[in-house]
Amino acid sequence: MNSKNVDALRHLRLAGVVRLGLGGGRGPTDAYVFDPHRLALPSWACALGDAGPPALLVTLDRHLDIVVPERPADMPDRSAGLHALDEHARWKLDVRNYDHILAAMEANLVGDALIIARTRPRGSFAGDTYVDTRGRSHRIVTVTTVDRAAEAYLRPGPTDAVRDVLEAASAVLLDVDLDCFTSLSDADPTTVLPWPKSVIREFLLPPDSEPFWGAVLGKAVALTLAREPHHCGGLLASGELFRDVAEVLFRELLRVEPP
Repeated sequence: MNSKNVDALRHLRLAGVVRLGLGGGRGPTDAYVFDPHRLALPSWACALGDAGPPALLVTLDRHLDIVVPERPADMPDRSAGLHALDEHARWKLDVRNYDHILAAMEANLVGDALIIARTRPRGSFAGDTYVDTRGRSHRIVTVTTVDRAAEAYLRPGPTDAVRDVLEAASAVLLDVDLDCFTSLSDADPTTVLPWPKSVIREFLLPPDSEPFWGAVLGKAVALTLAREPHHCGGLLASGELFRDVAEVLFRELLRVEPP
């Protein structure tokens, strides 16, 4: 098999990752779907290749997955290739799936990050600039909702950096964790409550969010989607949630048919 064919099929080496073509809509033409969120890292590597500038990560999640890896200097650079990055993500990153964003910065896959999330895991990086072990600086912009991100993009305040990181980016990786669309029960904090489709739509597509989404999707080269059933109420509940999220995310936002 020649090298061109090998490159075209290398995503098949990412066991547990489903690659989708998204032609005909707007935004990214590639999507990668998987369960553990740390598999986003090799998916980003597959989408971006072994060279070139890092991308801006725009991620929607319940948690801020910015715990510093236990040994950040051990993270291979993207030039090491997909095999090395995939192996490291599976075997060396935290199985809680909280450290893959900073690991991707260490690998030079991700430059800055715009994180739309509302829960901070123990040990999360608390600053607004992460300096990796190679000396590169990465801005980390956090907001809790798409509505607030859209407002900061349209009418930035003195400390808002949403527009800045989007305008500075040459490419965007759009990342979604299914548990973004869940809440913990007030009566029992161990019980996960998936959101109904109407609430998902309200969160993803609030009024006046089109300019923000236009800026994101205009530069998006890939979508990654983590299903993480253990954070979404189990296999059956997460399957139903995936269907509802897909209707809004794919059909209404990206304007393609759901997978």
